[in-house]
Amino acid sequence: MSKKRATDDELAEEAGRWDAGSLTPKGWVDAPDAVPNAKESVPISLRVPAPMLLILKEYARREGVGYQVLMKRWLDERISTERDRRKKRPAKPSVPSGS
Repeated sequence: MSKKRATDDELAEEAGRWDAGSLTPKGWVDAPDAVPNAKESVPISLRVPAPMLLILKEYARREGVGYQVLMKRWLDERISTERDRRKKRPAKPSVPSGS
């Protein structure tokens, strides 16, 4: 089941609520801690198998976002997961070299 996309009028009304301060992300449980700044983005070239790209585009379509946005979200989620996993792992003792 795909999500209903907002109309231009609905988006304009929501933008007005954001501008007025009556709509804020406070209390959102699914909001990211920090949204990367687009100005900090670096273009890269990434080769992926054609079937994988088709799958990514379909997932993105179902979410109502572009496939590159979806890929960045997924990468961000995985990076957070790995960071949290590594924080829980005890540090390995250092072994002196040359012994």
